[in-house]
Amino acid sequence: MSAPKALRADAQRNRDAIVAAARSAFDRDEQLRFDDFAGLAGVGVGTLYRHFPTREALAAAVYEGEMVALCDRARDPALSPRENLDAFLRGFVNYLVGHAALARALAAMVDPAVRMSVGNELERTVADVMKRAATDGTIRPDAIPGAVMIVLHGIGSAADRPSWAAESRAAVELLIAGLDKA
Repeated sequence: MSAPKALRADAQRNRDAIVAAARSAFDRDEQLRFDDFAGLAGVGVGTLYRHFPTREALAAAVYEGEMVALCDRARDPALSPRENLDAFLRGFVNYLVGHAALARALAAMVDPAVRMSVGNELERTVADVMKRAATDGTIRPDAIPGAVMIVLHGIGSAADRPSWAAESRAAVELLIAGLDKA
């Protein structure tokens, strides 16, 4: 994920308002003209275009923000590495279930290169928290981060199943149990 350019405080507030408005609109699966995001954020159209020249650029900013927030949850210093891992995995699934429309909208709009970059960051987070949990002896040392990522991708891609929410939560509990030290 790219490091954002430092903005003046008012410009940062405007950018944050635009991203928050877009996140909310995408989450409600609203079909809006690009210019409508400015009104939702309480800024002018010029401000919208100055920060985000296209709908895709705005979607990418929302996507990156959502994934950074998810990854940050895996690094809670108040929790043990295993607690961080379990909370992250459950939180990831709960996020997907609670924001399925947002996930679908962003997947359709965000450039594959951005998705890959963010996916790499997500996998680095999973690998890091798994390594810490394995080091402290609370998960099996042979657990492979890529296998965990495949399960998470599978959960995300099965959203059209009638019992998807319950099955997704059950799948993550099976995954967590499978990480237990043998």
